[in-house]
Formats: sequence, structure tokens, C-alpha cells
Amino acid sequence: MTDPPTSAQPSVGRVLLVDDEPDQVALLRAMLTPLGMDVVTADSAEQALSVFRRHPVDVVVTDLHLPGASGIDLIRDLRQVETPPAAVLITAEGSVASAVEALKLGASDYLQKPVDPMRLVTLLQELLRSDDVREVGDNEHLPSRPTVFEGMVGGSARMREVFARIERVAPTGAPVLIVGESGTGKELVARGLHNRSRRSQGPFVPIHTGAIPKELVASELFGHEKGAFTGALSSSEGKFEAASGGTIFLDEVGTMDLSTQISLLRVLETYRFTRVGANKERDADVRIIAATNRDLLDLVEANQFREDLYYRLNVFTIAIPPLRERAEDIVPIAERFLRFFAKRYATPARCLSDKALERLLGHQWPGNVRELRNVMEQTAVFAQREVVHADEIQFISTRLPTHQRGARPEALVERAPTSPGYAPAPAVPLTDMPPAESDPDSDTPPPMPEMASVSSAQPAPPSSLGVGTAEGAASASSPTSSHASSAPPPAAVSTADAEHPLVLRIPVGTPLAEAERLLIIKTLEVSDGNKQRAARILGISRRGLYTKLAAYGEHVPADEANENGVNDTPT
Repeated sequence: MTDPPTSAQPSVGRVLLVDDEPDQVALLRAMLTPLGMDVVTADSAEQALSVFRRHPVDVVVTDLHLPGASGIDLIRDLRQVETPPAAVLITAEGSVASAVEALKLGASDYLQKPVDPMRLVTLLQELLRSDDVREVGDNEHLPSRPTVFEGMVGGSARMREVFARIERVAPTGAPVLIVGESGTGKELVARGLHNRSRRSQGPFVPIHTGAIPKELVASELFGHEKGAFTGALSSSEGKFEAASGGTIFLDEVGTMDLSTQISLLRVLETYRFTRVGANKERDADVRIIAATNRDLLDLVEANQFREDLYYRLNVFTIAIPPLRERAEDIVPIAERFLRFFAKRYATPARCLSDKALERLLGHQWPGNVRELRNVMEQTAVFAQREVVHADEIQFISTRLPTHQRGARPEALVERAPTSPGYAPAPAVPLTDMPPAESDPDSDTPPPMPEMASVSSAQPAPPSSLGVGTAEGAASASSPTSSHASSAPPPAAVSTADAEHPLVLRIPVGTPLAEAERLLIIKTLEVSDGNKQRAARILGISRRGLYTKLAAYGEHVPADEANENGVNDTPT
């Protein structure tokens, strides 16, 4: 084994090449070193294990045939260490059975000889960017590593129970229902079930049925024949055919419309389906895993979800606890994300100060692990030193920015007077937080100022509806709020308040759909186009916001629409 030459380029990861052919090793090293990878080598499985114990690596690339123990044996031994590296097996032509065995043992991928250099480079770069690789550099200064299971971090009793349930049900092939709040990692659990099942060599196909137009759901799920409907210029397979031999993951199954639920129920009962426009039934050789962030029994009681489908899906349930209920996992997850993103963006962040940890533990994390990941990514980007202080924690703002220092905008509601002698009541502010000066030398961040909700006002006559959120828009047009006789005493809106940039004027009589559209556009405008912030203010999901914008004819960039599972067309 030889040490790699010093490279002026920052290291992107550490790779161990295991091969007894010196020419092959020299070729691969010459190809990987200029890309910033630290390359170490070994000519046998025994030597590779010795190298790994002294200097852990991110990825091991091993030939199948080695003197002594084989590459398969090496991968098996590496899976026994506390944090195994990613593994890539290089095989000769005709050794597909060995490659499949390696994949079952946990190898990330395999390549056949002669190795395509560009494919190897692309594969290694993807593995080094993934969350599953070991952090490199100064490992002795890092805290003890947390429990990592299929990409999930968690040493709490609640998460260990989740891991145990995955292990228990994965090999059975039974349908599984995953329940948990948004951002808890339901898709990671689904992938873990797939990876540890007998179908792990088959495809894993995720789909969000609520994001597909109703008229296209059947075609997306089951495929269609040529001429089945207008625009069907050729036959196409659906998700169930694409997932044949593997797993199909139905995310947020509670958003599925009733007609699709009937079709899915038939598949679960017979494991057969029919393409749109076809007469011949096909076998559904898939395992179905569903997930929801809603209580399906509540939907059953509201006649929005079929009871028989609920029991078909709920053969085995895995409930993922929200992050606030497993506070002991917050710190290890945050530290893992911090190091990962600091490495990706080449920033100095390495660990969190005690006060930074206190600040993280004091947050409620309504967005769960997804929110924590986002916060730590922003923190890593802006970090200026190895030890991150509390004032460098970049929490995501969910409120509108104030336009003047120390200003305290007021949310005002005005309704029609209930009697001729009505006199407007004074405006009632939602917040009364005085501006606070921060101590630049303190490790404690200054308090975040409260911002105002978006309100509505009416010119003359003074008769308008107050709208603060998407829910507010709905309540504003409800029967009880539209009758003056049942309305509570109104509040006044002064001319200055009506002209405030955070005030939206909506005349009485505006249709609910139009009021909602105006509110969404105004909120997006005040949020400086930040759709994530606007969605949080409105109290809806970002996917829901994208869907509404597309329905209004507003342009949604293709990359953002694809990321959120939304077509840029009205639905």
C-alpha cells in the first residue's frame, strides 16, 4: 500500500482501491487523484482491512478476484464495522451472480471489466456526495458517531423501535403503512424496507398520487394503450409495470381520490391490473408501501378514504415519531448534517458550541428532520469558524420581513357596522414586541421580531373582510362571517394602515377563489418571491402552493415544478 501524492485541490473524499494488478491500480489512481480524491491502495482483502482500520475511507473499490479472500469476502467483512464504507465491486464478464451477491451484502454498485472510466468517476462522485459516506479528515476530533440505519440517524428508544420494525417486516413482503408528520423521513423508511427485502435487486418506484391530475392517475399507475385517449400516440407502461419485481411507494396516500382508491384496492386484492384502453389483465409483481401524514381513520369517518382500502394497506404499521419527541437525536443529526454540508461547500464548520446546541434543543422543529437539514445546510454555508456559535444558526424565517426598524405592523379586521350609530373600535395589534438591541459579543442570538399577518381593507364604504392566512380566506367567506348580524364588533382601518405594504384590500362580494388568489399572490410578493416562506405564512405545503400557482397560470420554473411533483399547467 502506498500513500497518495499530495494534491493542491481540497479533498472531496478518501477512496481505497483493492486490486492485485499494479497497472490497473495505477490507471485508476491517475484518473481519480486530479479530481480531489485521496486514493490509497491494497493488493489483497487482508491488506485492505488493515488499511481501513488504520485510516477509514469513504468508498472501497475492489476487484472480485483477489489473492486469498475475494472481493465478496472483503465487502462482507466491511459490513461488520461500526460505520461501513460504500463499496463498489469490479467483476469480469460472466460474474453477474457474484455481483448480485455483493449487492445483497450492501455493495452500492458493481462494474464489469473493462471498466468505463467516466462511469466509475460519476459513480464515485455520487457516493462521495451522498449522506451515507463517512466524514473524512481529523476524525479523532469528531464526537462519537451516532446510530445510522439506512440513511437515518437515531439512537433514541423510539427510533430504535422503528429500526427494529423495519428489520422485522422487510423480508416478509407484506404491505406496510408508514405514518408520520411531514419531514420525518417516511421515504427513507420505505427505501430501508425495500433495501432489506427479497426485492432489493428490483426497482424502487415512488409516486405521489395527489400531485397527478385526476384524469391521468389511472394512466400513470397502470399505463395505457395507443389510442386509449386523446394524445395517447403510443402505448406506455405505468408505475406498477415499472416497479415489477420491486417496490412501489405511494407517498401521501391520503390525498388519493376515491376513484383511484377503488383501482388500488383491486390491485391489493388480486395483484392484477389492466392498462387504460386494454382488455388483458397483467400481473402486479410488486410490493406496496404507503405513507401518510394524516390520520386515515379520520378520513374514513369523513368518507374521504375507503375503509376497506385502509385495512388492506394497514397490514403492518410503522409510526415515525416527530423530531420534538426524540430530542436526544437532534444533536447527532445536526452535527452529521453540519459536517456533511461543510465538506460539500468547503466551509470551516466542524462542531457546535454549547449555546448553539441549546438553541437547537430549544426549537420545536415543526418541519422535523427536513427542517433541521435545511437549517444546518444554511448554517454550514455561512459559518466563518470551526466552532459554530448560536448567532450563526440560520433558522428559516417563516414570517414577513419588517420594512422599518422597530416597526410593529398591525393586523386589522374591519366588518360592516351592525347599527347606524356604530363607531369603529381602535385597531388591535397582534404583536407588541419592542425592538431589542443585541449584544455583539454574546453567543445568544437576538430575539426575532414578530411580523404582521396579511390583512384586508376596503376603501369606502368601510365594509371589507380581514384575511390573514389561507384558512382565514376560507373563514372570511363562510356563512357566519358574511352576515353582519352575527359578526363580532369590527375594528377600524385607518388610511395609513390601508396603504401599508402588508395590507391587502379585498372588497366584500369578492368570490372566495379570487380572494384566495389575491392573497397568495400578495403574500408571495411580500415574501420577495420566496415560495417556501410564502407557503409557511399561508399555512399550506410548498407543493400545494405550486399547484395553486400553476392553476392561476403563474409561471413555475420547470426544475422547481419537477422537484415538487407539480405540472406547470392548470389542474
